[in-house]
Amino acid sequence: MRSAKLVWLVALTATIVCGVDKAIALPTLQLYIEGATYDPNTETWVIGKSEFVLWVIGDVQSFGTIYDVKLAAAVKSNESGTITLTPTTTSLVEDPSTPPNPTPTENFPSADGAVPIMHDGRPLPSHGIYGPGVKFFEWSLGNFTLTDSPIGDFTNGFPTEFPKYGQINAYIVTISGFSWVHFDAYGYIVKPNPGEQSVFAPFSHDATYTPEPAAFVLLLFGGALLLRRKTGRK
Repeated sequence: MRSAKLVWLVALTATIVCGVDKAIALPTLQLYIEGATYDPNTETWVIGKSEFVLWVIGDVQSFGTIYDVKLAAAVKSNESGTITLTPTTTSLVEDPSTPPNPTPTENFPSADGAVPIMHDGRPLPSHGIYGPGVKFFEWSLGNFTLTDSPIGDFTNGFPTEFPKYGQINAYIVTISGFSWVHFDAYGYIVKPNPGEQSVFAPFSHDATYTPEPAAFVLLLFGGALLLRRKTGRK
């Protein structure tokens, strides 16, 4: 009887611990746009204004420094325009540190059909965005090392809980000339085993700009975006 109770207690404890771990699990990198709407069908933050504040959020608390963080902005190859990033802070949560100026990489812009390459040499999954007819601008944001801002899970809406502390790089983004711009973030962490590991903002935590009416562009890309989610889950 005592042995049975002990087994039951161990199982209950494991269930509680797993539940807590699941509750506070956050992506290593996330994107968020102030004032944007989260589209549950494409699982993307969407905004129609040509100037907005974009957050690149790093969960530094879980695995330590997030190295060589990069931000990509995908656009149509046959369009010309500008995308500027101006470092700022946000008043929505505690954010005491203004990030340094982003550094454009050689992909400014990339060639038509190019895909961002992560630290381990693998291409970022295209997730219905990258390929023929698309190019991208890329910036280096440096290493994320700070745990001075509360962070939560930025899906389905602005978080109601902030279980961890990490780094928020906020930028005023100004766009002209492009009919849509899709943002992705990626970098790498170092674990005891297997060592260096590439990480990227999940495709349920990315962001898109499209001028009004947004519904038209979302109809054009909705099928591909939905397909990318299903493929990714498989």
